[in-house]
Amino acid sequence: MIRYLSILLLIILSEVSFASSIDIYEDKRNILTSGQVLDIFNQGKTKKLSSESFNPGFTQSVYWLIIKSGPENFNHKLIIGNAHINKLEFYISERNNPQLKYLTGDHFPFKQRPVINHLFIFPLEAGDQSVYLIKIDKRAESLQLNAQILSSEQLFQKSTKENLIAGILWGIIILVIVFVCFMYITVREKLYLYYLLYLLIASLWIAADKGYGYRFLWSEYPDFASRARPVFNAAWNILIIQLMQSFINQSRKSHFYKPLHIAKITSFILALCFLLLPTAFHSFSYWFLGGLLLLGAITVILISLSLAEQIFMRNRAAWFYTISIFMLIVFSVAELIIHSGQSNYELYYLSNFGIQTGLVIEIIVLNFGLAHRFNSYKNDKESLLIEVNKKQNELTARIIETQETERRKIADQLHDDVGSMLSLAILQISTVIDKERSEDKSKINLEKSMKVLYTVSDTIRNMSHTLTPLAIEKYGFKNAIIDLVASINLTNTIHVEHVILGFENTENYTANFLNDMYRIIQELLNNMIKHSEASHCLIQLIEHDDALSLLIEDNGKGLKDTQFKIQNGVGLNNIKSRVDYFKGQIEFSEKIEGGTLINIEVPVYNPEIC
Repeated sequence: MIRYLSILLLIILSEVSFASSIDIYEDKRNILTSGQVLDIFNQGKTKKLSSESFNPGFTQSVYWLIIKSGPENFNHKLIIGNAHINKLEFYISERNNPQLKYLTGDHFPFKQRPVINHLFIFPLEAGDQSVYLIKIDKRAESLQLNAQILSSEQLFQKSTKENLIAGILWGIIILVIVFVCFMYITVREKLYLYYLLYLLIASLWIAADKGYGYRFLWSEYPDFASRARPVFNAAWNILIIQLMQSFINQSRKSHFYKPLHIAKITSFILALCFLLLPTAFHSFSYWFLGGLLLLGAITVILISLSLAEQIFMRNRAAWFYTISIFMLIVFSVAELIIHSGQSNYELYYLSNFGIQTGLVIEIIVLNFGLAHRFNSYKNDKESLLIEVNKKQNELTARIIETQETERRKIADQLHDDVGSMLSLAILQISTVIDKERSEDKSKINLEKSMKVLYTVSDTIRNMSHTLTPLAIEKYGFKNAIIDLVASINLTNTIHVEHVILGFENTENYTANFLNDMYRIIQELLNNMIKHSEASHCLIQLIEHDDALSLLIEDNGKGLKDTQFKIQNGVGLNNIKSRVDYFKGQIEFSEKIEGGTLINIEVPVYNPEIC
């Protein structure tokens, strides 16, 4: 991009002008005919253009250009360097008899132009004694002329330079538009939508200002050609405010929020006036354009005050936006001064490419601001996510602790209160059985009742152990696992071997962590017994310096027949949830010789959860 800007600078510095002898006459009341203007020219009452540039600014007059044909300009072309003249009448006078040759302008179809170009170009092909008369009508608007008589070669060189400048500016703008589209699709933030609309409206204004819009976009709508620039200018005014407010996150409490909102509404009303009012409104356009310029100046002041307010509040985004918009304001003011007639039109580059250049510089700087804003947004989002995860972990830990507390209470009540009462009932019934052995029927009934009580007592004891593994508190985590394996082996349905390394000292672990690891092992063994149809199982539990490693393998059916039940079981979902909570990993695989292998790795020295 720097290379393109360097090329652009060289082109600006190498701009060559081609001065020509052209007379001009002002018709303040628009009452003169071509014949009368020719008489005035023959009487020597017209003025010669001191240079190729003429800039009366906002005017209510009609101007005539008069060119005397001769060998020096034969087969040349007259270029009117303004793409927005409402009406041009081109006369050729031979023997003092002016005849209308071309009638064109923004109020006429584009195809009426003698040369298909975004500017007005007229061929000079008459004899030596001929005179060309060009009536230029742009009343109630700003008029700037850059009249040149150029040969075909000179015109080609001039067009090549202008097209290169326009191509560089357009290329930068299109690249930024593509980038902003990508950012909006990726981030889905309204700021990028406003930025995209801002660039599109700015591009339409440039197309309208350079005459490309009328040539390629609305060539069949001449009535819109004279309205396009003020309409897009008013829309641009709205979006530049909206973009600024979104970029710096301006609050409704700001002192300048309401004035800017009024400016947006006023701009919208002016855009509707330029767009919808009938052609008769043309006589009032002078006042509408003046109002639009005044509104633009007010908008610049309000935006500057808003940025100063945010800079005072240490809003870093406001600095980026201030720097980005500064060059746009400078170049725009320069072009507006030229168009208002307060400066010489020989400042050709500023008059033709001022706002476009300011816009390019603005979007280059603004993109740096957007990149910084995006990185800040990303960092803030990551920090917020880390904070949310931390709070979630704290909340989960409290929930687990509360569950353990409630389970312990229920287990204690089942074990101590209900269990004690059932044990007393069993003792009393057994005493009755011993005393009444003579009554066989009563004895049988009491023995059945006692068996039921034994069953209930065992069930309650198992429930209490399930709710809270009391063996961990009494004998330690390692012995509790060994006791669990022994109880399974007593069923004679499967033989479980165990290898436990470490866990001699568990003071560094919380009770919740040890209880959950116990339940993970317990649930995995239950799933294996229910679904795998294995006859042998191995548990390997190893305590490393930074992690706990658990490996369980069996010689059962394997994953093909049991995977669906395992993966959709409530028990295994609980296991996965516990492992995920402890930032661990769980992996299921099928052994080549048959059976299932389950590997779990859990970091054990996580201060947030362990």
